[in-house]
Amino acid sequence: MKFLAIVAAGALASTIGCTAHNPNYTGDGGGGASGGDLAGVSVDLAGVSVDLSGPMGACSPGDRKCAGSAASDRCEGGMFVVDRACPASSACASNYCAPPTAMFGTQIGARCDANGGAQQLQCMASPTANLSCQPFVDPSTKNLRWFCDSAVGAGRVPVHCTKNGDCRSGVCAVKAGVCFDACLRDQDCQLAASTLTCQSLEITIEGVTVTAKGCA
Repeated sequence: MKFLAIVAAGALASTIGCTAHNPNYTGDGGGGASGGDLAGVSVDLAGVSVDLSGPMGACSPGDRKCAGSAASDRCEGGMFVVDRACPASSACASNYCAPPTAMFGTQIGARCDANGGAQQLQCMASPTANLSCQPFVDPSTKNLRWFCDSAVGAGRVPVHCTKNGDCRSGVCAVKAGVCFDACLRDQDCQLAASTLTCQSLEITIEGVTVTAKGCA
Protein backbone atom coordinates (compact mmCIF):
# COMPACT_ATOMS: atom_id res chain seq x y z
CA MET A 1 0.00 0.00 0.00
CA LYS A 2 2.81 2.40 0.82
CA PHE A 3 4.32 1.71 -2.61
CA LEU A 4 1.00 2.49 -4.37
CA ALA A 5 0.67 5.75 -2.45
CA ILE A 6 4.14 6.82 -3.57
CA VAL A 7 3.31 6.00 -7.24
CA ALA A 8 0.03 7.93 -7.06
CA ALA A 9 1.73 10.94 -5.49
CA GLY A 10 4.40 10.89 -8.19
CA ALA A 11 1.77 10.77 -10.96
CA LEU A 12 -0.11 13.69 -9.42
CA ALA A 13 3.05 15.78 -9.14
CA SER A 14 3.92 15.02 -12.75
CA THR A 15 0.45 16.11 -13.92
CA ILE A 16 0.58 19.36 -11.93
CA GLY A 17 4.08 20.07 -13.19
CA CYS A 18 3.01 19.64 -16.83
CA THR A 19 -0.11 21.76 -16.65
CA ALA A 20 0.97 24.60 -14.38
CA HIS A 21 1.87 27.88 -16.08
CA ASN A 22 5.63 28.29 -16.44
CA PRO A 23 6.63 31.95 -17.10
CA ASN A 24 10.12 30.90 -18.16
CA TYR A 25 8.90 28.61 -20.98
CA THR A 26 9.71 29.98 -24.45
CA GLY A 27 8.65 27.04 -26.62
CA ASP A 28 10.09 26.28 -30.04
CA GLY A 29 8.32 29.01 -32.01
CA GLY A 30 5.69 26.58 -33.32
CA GLY A 31 8.22 24.79 -35.50
CA GLY A 32 7.78 21.53 -33.66
CA ALA A 33 11.49 20.70 -33.90
CA SER A 34 11.64 19.68 -30.26
CA GLY A 35 7.92 19.48 -29.56
CA GLY A 36 5.72 16.42 -29.07
CA ASP A 37 7.17 13.11 -30.12
CA LEU A 38 5.19 11.63 -33.07
CA ALA A 39 7.28 8.47 -33.16
CA GLY A 40 4.99 5.51 -33.63
CA VAL A 41 1.98 7.58 -34.71
CA SER A 42 0.33 6.14 -37.83
CA VAL A 43 -1.90 8.23 -40.12
CA ASP A 44 -3.84 6.43 -42.86
CA LEU A 45 -4.06 8.68 -45.96
CA ALA A 46 -5.28 5.94 -48.28
CA GLY A 47 -7.90 7.32 -50.64
CA VAL A 48 -7.25 10.95 -49.68
CA SER A 49 -6.94 13.21 -52.73
CA VAL A 50 -5.37 16.65 -52.33
CA ASP A 51 -5.35 19.13 -55.22
CA LEU A 52 -2.18 21.19 -55.02
CA SER A 53 -2.58 22.79 -58.45
CA GLY A 54 -3.40 26.18 -56.98
CA PRO A 55 -4.49 27.94 -53.81
CA MET A 56 -8.20 27.53 -52.97
CA GLY A 57 -9.13 26.34 -56.45
CA ALA A 58 -7.38 29.20 -58.27
CA CYS A 59 -7.50 28.90 -62.07
CA SER A 60 -6.74 30.67 -65.34
CA PRO A 61 -9.15 31.76 -68.10
CA GLY A 62 -10.23 28.77 -70.17
CA ASP A 63 -9.55 26.22 -67.44
CA ARG A 64 -12.25 23.62 -66.83
CA LYS A 65 -12.75 20.66 -64.51
CA CYS A 66 -15.38 18.25 -63.31
CA ALA A 67 -17.12 19.04 -60.04
CA GLY A 68 -17.46 15.39 -59.18
CA SER A 69 -19.71 13.56 -61.65
CA ALA A 70 -22.74 15.85 -61.33
CA ALA A 71 -21.47 19.07 -62.94
CA SER A 72 -18.72 20.78 -64.92
CA ASP A 73 -16.83 23.85 -63.68
CA ARG A 74 -15.43 26.82 -65.61
CA CYS A 75 -12.91 29.43 -64.50
CA GLU A 76 -14.43 32.80 -63.66
CA GLY A 77 -12.54 35.60 -61.91
CA GLY A 78 -9.68 33.27 -61.01
CA MET A 79 -11.96 30.76 -59.27
CA PHE A 80 -13.84 27.66 -60.42
CA VAL A 81 -17.62 28.03 -60.56
CA VAL A 82 -20.30 25.59 -61.71
CA ASP A 83 -20.87 25.90 -65.44
CA ARG A 84 -23.38 23.14 -66.14
CA ALA A 85 -25.29 20.71 -63.95
CA CYS A 86 -25.15 17.53 -66.01
CA PRO A 87 -28.56 16.29 -67.23
CA ALA A 88 -30.27 13.35 -65.54
CA SER A 89 -28.57 10.48 -67.42
CA SER A 90 -25.26 12.28 -67.97
CA ALA A 91 -22.09 12.52 -65.88
CA CYS A 92 -19.06 14.78 -66.11
CA ALA A 93 -16.00 13.32 -67.86
CA SER A 94 -12.95 15.03 -69.39
CA ASN A 95 -14.17 18.40 -68.00
CA TYR A 96 -17.55 18.32 -69.80
CA CYS A 97 -20.93 16.69 -69.24
CA ALA A 98 -20.81 13.50 -71.28
CA PRO A 99 -23.69 12.25 -73.47
CA PRO A 100 -26.30 10.23 -71.57
CA THR A 101 -25.96 6.49 -71.26
CA ALA A 102 -28.45 4.68 -73.49
CA MET A 103 -31.42 3.33 -71.54
CA PHE A 104 -33.09 0.24 -72.96
CA GLY A 105 -36.71 0.69 -73.98
CA THR A 106 -36.46 4.50 -74.11
CA GLN A 107 -34.98 7.16 -76.37
CA ILE A 108 -32.59 8.33 -73.65
CA GLY A 109 -29.08 8.24 -75.10
CA ALA A 110 -30.29 8.21 -78.72
CA ARG A 111 -28.83 10.74 -81.16
CA CYS A 112 -31.28 13.47 -82.16
CA ASP A 113 -29.10 14.98 -84.87
CA ALA A 114 -29.10 11.93 -87.13
CA ASN A 115 -31.31 13.32 -89.90
CA GLY A 116 -29.33 16.32 -91.06
CA GLY A 117 -29.23 18.29 -87.82
CA ALA A 118 -30.58 18.57 -84.28
CA GLN A 119 -34.35 18.23 -84.01
CA GLN A 120 -36.56 18.16 -80.92
CA LEU A 121 -39.09 15.94 -82.76
CA GLN A 122 -36.54 13.10 -82.85
CA CYS A 123 -36.93 12.72 -79.07
CA MET A 124 -40.72 12.67 -79.08
CA ALA A 125 -41.59 9.10 -80.08
CA SER A 126 -43.31 8.96 -76.70
CA PRO A 127 -44.69 12.45 -75.94
CA THR A 128 -45.34 11.52 -72.30
CA ALA A 129 -41.66 10.61 -71.71
CA ASN A 130 -40.75 14.31 -71.34
CA LEU A 131 -37.47 14.06 -73.22
CA SER A 132 -35.63 16.83 -75.05
CA CYS A 133 -32.90 17.13 -77.66
CA GLN A 134 -29.82 18.39 -75.79
CA PRO A 135 -26.27 19.40 -76.84
CA PHE A 136 -23.09 17.84 -75.47
CA VAL A 137 -19.55 19.04 -76.13
CA ASP A 138 -17.05 16.63 -77.66
CA PRO A 139 -13.92 17.30 -75.52
CA SER A 140 -11.54 16.48 -78.38
CA THR A 141 -13.11 18.63 -81.11
CA LYS A 142 -15.24 21.13 -79.10
CA ASN A 143 -18.08 20.37 -81.52
CA LEU A 144 -21.63 19.80 -80.28
CA ARG A 145 -23.38 16.44 -80.50
CA TRP A 146 -27.09 16.16 -79.72
CA PHE A 147 -28.76 13.40 -77.68
CA CYS A 148 -32.16 12.73 -76.13
CA ASP A 149 -32.31 12.96 -72.35
CA SER A 150 -34.84 13.82 -69.65
CA ALA A 151 -35.94 17.43 -69.80
CA VAL A 152 -33.75 19.79 -67.75
CA GLY A 153 -36.21 22.60 -66.98
CA ALA A 154 -39.89 23.21 -67.64
CA GLY A 155 -39.51 25.96 -70.26
CA ARG A 156 -40.03 25.33 -73.94
CA VAL A 157 -40.16 27.74 -76.83
CA PRO A 158 -41.49 30.47 -76.80
CA VAL A 159 -41.00 30.69 -73.00
CA HIS A 160 -38.63 33.50 -72.05
CA CYS A 161 -35.45 32.53 -70.19
CA THR A 162 -32.34 34.00 -68.63
CA LYS A 163 -30.25 30.86 -68.07
CA ASN A 164 -29.88 27.39 -69.56
CA GLY A 165 -31.49 25.64 -66.59
CA ASP A 166 -34.80 27.39 -67.31
CA CYS A 167 -35.39 25.30 -70.44
CA ARG A 168 -36.30 21.69 -71.17
CA SER A 169 -33.40 21.46 -73.63
CA GLY A 170 -30.98 22.85 -71.05
CA VAL A 171 -30.29 25.71 -73.49
CA CYS A 172 -31.43 29.33 -73.34
CA ALA A 173 -30.81 31.35 -76.50
CA VAL A 174 -29.86 34.36 -74.40
CA LYS A 175 -29.72 36.94 -77.21
CA ALA A 176 -33.17 35.92 -78.42
CA GLY A 177 -34.33 35.56 -74.82
CA VAL A 178 -36.21 32.29 -75.41
CA CYS A 179 -35.76 28.63 -74.58
CA PHE A 180 -34.08 26.74 -77.40
CA ASP A 181 -35.89 23.88 -79.12
CA ALA A 182 -33.87 22.38 -82.00
CA CYS A 183 -35.51 22.28 -85.42
CA LEU A 184 -34.77 21.55 -89.08
CA ARG A 185 -37.68 23.34 -90.76
CA ASP A 186 -40.52 25.73 -89.95
CA GLN A 187 -43.01 22.87 -89.68
CA ASP A 188 -41.11 21.56 -86.65
CA CYS A 189 -42.09 24.73 -84.79
CA GLN A 190 -45.72 24.98 -85.87
CA LEU A 191 -47.34 22.28 -83.80
CA ALA A 192 -50.59 23.25 -82.09
CA ALA A 193 -51.15 26.12 -84.52
CA SER A 194 -47.95 27.92 -83.49
CA THR A 195 -46.67 30.67 -85.78
CA LEU A 196 -43.02 30.19 -84.79
CA THR A 197 -40.38 29.61 -87.44
CA CYS A 198 -37.06 27.74 -87.52
CA GLN A 199 -34.30 30.33 -87.21
CA SER A 200 -30.53 30.53 -86.70
CA LEU A 201 -29.92 31.31 -83.02
CA GLU A 202 -26.73 31.78 -81.04
CA ILE A 203 -26.37 29.41 -78.11
CA THR A 204 -23.58 28.74 -75.61
CA ILE A 205 -23.08 25.47 -73.78
CA GLU A 206 -20.09 24.77 -71.52
CA GLY A 207 -18.08 27.59 -73.07
CA VAL A 208 -18.77 26.58 -76.68
CA THR A 209 -20.74 29.17 -78.68
CA VAL A 210 -22.37 28.13 -81.96
CA THR A 211 -25.20 29.15 -84.25
CA ALA A 212 -27.87 26.44 -84.35
CA LYS A 213 -31.36 26.11 -85.80
CA GLY A 214 -34.09 26.66 -83.23
CA CYS A 215 -37.72 27.72 -83.05
CA ALA A 216 -38.37 31.40 -82.37
